[in-house]
Amino acid sequence: MTELKENPTLIDLQNYIKKICKERAWDKNNYLEIFLLFSEEIGELAKAMRNREKLYTEEAKKYKKYELEEEFADVLSYLLDLANYFEIDLEKAFRKKDKINSKRTWK
Repeated sequence: MTELKENPTLIDLQNYIKKICKERAWDKNNYLEIFLLFSEEIGELAKAMRNREKLYTEEAKKYKKYELEEEFADVLSYLLDLANYFEIDLEKAFRKKDKINSKRTWK
């Protein structure tokens, strides 16, 4: 079974997701299926944030910090999976985009 190393880099996370998707037979999904799962997790994260901030809190389920953390982790997992599907190195992409953004004027 694949284990995530201590203090992973972004590429380590991507490689970890690639390996566990294969181990768990999640690598059969196409990009649309992965994106739909990703979108669903974003919705769950939004709901957890809304409930944590007590905006229209549902009485049936109170979201605690750990549940919010789980939803962030789910969103990250699917984002990494999508990046792997399209063979995008997220660390390189982030650094490239950050360099572009640093030259922009922000208001």
